[in-house]
Amino acid sequence: MKRMIILACAAVLVLSACGGDSSSDPMPVEPAGGIGDSAEPLPDVPTGGPYPIADLTVSIEHPDAETLEYRISCQGDTADVIGNATISAVEACARLAEQMVQTRLITPPLPGDLVCTEMYGGPDTARIVGTIDDMAVNTTIERTNGCGISDWDNLLAGVLQPAIGVTD
Repeated sequence: MKRMIILACAAVLVLSACGGDSSSDPMPVEPAGGIGDSAEPLPDVPTGGPYPIADLTVSIEHPDAETLEYRISCQGDTADVIGNATISAVEACARLAEQMVQTRLITPPLPGDLVCTEMYGGPDTARIVGTIDDMAVNTTIERTNGCGISDWDNLLAGVLQPAIGVTD
C-alpha cells in the first residue's frame, strides 16, 4: 500500500512538472497583494546578482588618526566603494549579502545581557549608517570588549577596515 501511495505522488509530481502549452506568452502572475488589489508599478531596481541593494556610509574614528569615511554601494550585480578605504568592494558587498551581517547591522544595540569577554581591542569606533534592502542601518561598533572585537575582526571583516594597530 505504501508503495502505491509513493508511486501515485511521484506520478502527480512528474505530470505537474511536464504540463503547459508551447506558446511564448507566459501565464499572468497575480500581484502579491491579491486579486483585485491595485498594485503600484515596481521601481526600477536592479535585480539579480549576488549582492543586496545597499548604500552605507562608514565612519571610522581613532584618537591617533584622522576620521576615515567611505561609502559602500551594492546594486545587486555591482559593487563599489567610494572614498579612501582600502577594502574590496566585491568582498564588502558579498559580506553584506550574509544574513548574520545584515541582522547585526539592522538590530543594534547589542542586548544588555550579552556576555562578552572583558578584552580591550583599542579605541577604534565605527559608525555605519544607510540601508540594506530598504532596511535602515544605524549602528556603532566599538572595540571595547570581546563582542565588539569579534564583530569588527570577523563578522564585519571586509566591510570595516582593520583597526589601527591590528595586523594580520
